[in-house]
Amino acid sequence: MHKYTKHSIQWFYNLLAQGECDILDFKEQLEDKVIFGKSIKNFAPKYEELAKDVVAFANKKGGFLFVGIVDDTKEINPIFLATDAKIFELIRQVQDRTFPSITLHPHKLKINNSEVLVLEIPFSPQMHRTSKGEYLIRSNDGNRAIEPYEIATIQSEKGLIVYDQKTWDFPFQSIEQDKQRNPIPGWQDLSRTRLLYNRIQSEKPKSPYLKNTSNEFTETLGLVKEENGVQLPTTTGVLFIGNQKALKEMPYSQIKYIRYYEDGSYKPFEYSGNLIEIADACFSQLKSEIKVKEFHFGLFRDYIEDYPEIVLREMLINAIVHRDYSRQQIIEIRKFPNYIEFESPGHFPQGIDETNFLRKTNPRNPNIMDVMREVSYAEKAGTGFDKIFTALLSKGKNLPKSIQNEHSIIFRVDADVYSEKLAELSHEFKQITGIDIDLEKLLVINCIYTEKKQTFQQLEANPFVNQYQLRRILKELQEIEFIETTGKTSGVKYIIHKNKLASTEDKISYSKLKKQEKARQIEAIIRYLDSADEIDNEAARKLLNLADSDVSYVSRLFAEMIEKDFVEIAREIKHNQRTYKIKK
Repeated sequence: MHKYTKHSIQWFYNLLAQGECDILDFKEQLEDKVIFGKSIKNFAPKYEELAKDVVAFANKKGGFLFVGIVDDTKEINPIFLATDAKIFELIRQVQDRTFPSITLHPHKLKINNSEVLVLEIPFSPQMHRTSKGEYLIRSNDGNRAIEPYEIATIQSEKGLIVYDQKTWDFPFQSIEQDKQRNPIPGWQDLSRTRLLYNRIQSEKPKSPYLKNTSNEFTETLGLVKEENGVQLPTTTGVLFIGNQKALKEMPYSQIKYIRYYEDGSYKPFEYSGNLIEIADACFSQLKSEIKVKEFHFGLFRDYIEDYPEIVLREMLINAIVHRDYSRQQIIEIRKFPNYIEFESPGHFPQGIDETNFLRKTNPRNPNIMDVMREVSYAEKAGTGFDKIFTALLSKGKNLPKSIQNEHSIIFRVDADVYSEKLAELSHEFKQITGIDIDLEKLLVINCIYTEKKQTFQQLEANPFVNQYQLRRILKELQEIEFIETTGKTSGVKYIIHKNKLASTEDKISYSKLKKQEKARQIEAIIRYLDSADEIDNEAARKLLNLADSDVSYVSRLFAEMIEKDFVEIAREIKHNQRTYKIKK
């Protein structure tokens, strides 16, 4: 029996602090066994209940059962005692009551001279049930039955099926023929098949898929698969060349895009059809809304988009290619005045998380990815986020933020330029070297500039910086005087080179100028309100000769004026739409 775990005692303390959750449950004392009227602490009477917990954890992502912990207070039960013989019997009984059989890993912990038993339920690549035929899954702090429509999702997450290769046996009769008078399957759209073929031919004329016959084209591309002598469409086939009847069987392959405006109003867009059609339509809309702002860096200037075209394209294709198609949930894109977010159904694939998605790849839908590569909507695995990171950092923008909730992953991209200096350094690098700055150097410069000072160890610990190339990158950046060191020996830190920073006098002058400008703007609004009853954000922008994109700045200006008792809110017309008046 394992008496120790790879986890530290502190790790278990941290886990205990969470309380019951999707990976943790408490058992104060498995029920007593009564013999001749005497209560004996034993495991026997509640094996069935324990088996349910074990099945539910194994069908999710594994977990831990802490035996000897009082649920309400999280205190250790001082009278709990578990002998090796009892633990072995417990494991055997659970094995008998779970199918396929689940083996628990017991760990004994000594905490404050008291004993706690930890039963570890490992992650399982199989679907499990109890001996009574119950398929259960852990949900938050309890167990629930698995719904029929969830089985494919759970199997897909466990790797039991690659969902884009799943076959579909539709009851659709053939009603068309091709040029050779061969019947066209009732699920297939011949025009979409031809368009896909022609698109691959246009983008990759030497593609090996084009040397095949029509039937070989669909089979080698993974659009159909033979089962029991019958050609059946795969999920990939339906999503690319399926007709409207077949696509109705997958209504959750759609995309919903909602654009929110400053005044609280919004405009929804919905895109349906095959994957290429919805990608084209959605990208066209996103691209049409791109705004450009001019920035001056010394003697040169740059036009920076709120959302670079390549970022929108890669985020959209990433959501389409890597989403979990087994989930009954559509892709949602929400655009707010200052940021846009892409919500894709499903969690990160196994082995991928928010710290390594730039470096590691594990395609959830390899067939869909292959087709997207053939039409040049995707390149080799892992290059999408490289392009996104490079496009954002080179323009002085924040990296995308990832949020994983219970059902999906959300990537958020900010519109604002947070560091004009980073954009300026990208320009200077090209002027000095004659080539665009690469992602690795951008990541290092971004870390140093954002944190002001960074040791080698701190840079090495950054999840996105390539630690194997770090010394070479630092040396190259020092040679062209982009960075320099400060401190001695073990206290050496890397900072942005003083030649690349504005002088102290420039910074002070700029700060004074901004304060004077804001004071003049406040004075102009107050003078306007001396002759008018009210003013709103739009009227203030026109008065101050500011652009429509400066809505947030004017809102902050009004907030400051309210704080200083210069003005007060006159009317609240609707959400985030107000008028202001002089405070009496």
